[in-house]
Amino acid sequence: MKQNTKDWIQHISAMLLIASAVAMAFVSFALTLDIGAGPLTYIGEALSAALGLFGISVYVVNRVGQMRNEIHAVMDQIRRERRGHDTTGSTEE
Repeated sequence: MKQNTKDWIQHISAMLLIASAVAMAFVSFALTLDIGAGPLTYIGEALSAALGLFGISVYVVNRVGQMRNEIHAVMDQIRRERRGHDTTGSTEE
């Protein structure tokens, strides 16, 4: 599965959880003019899960990007060192 597909699944799941929490709040309030403990528990759990999905996604994307930048920096440093050795090695011969 491609990373783009995984990201879409995470975002759609999180948005559906948020939408269901908002819908539950409106329906509960419209029917009883109060939001009881059961619906309130579901709303809290759904919003927590959605925020967790968004947070995990952002964290992973940032860490992978940071690791990629560090790898590129190390590779550039290795290339520069090799070029330095190649130029000094060829003039000594």
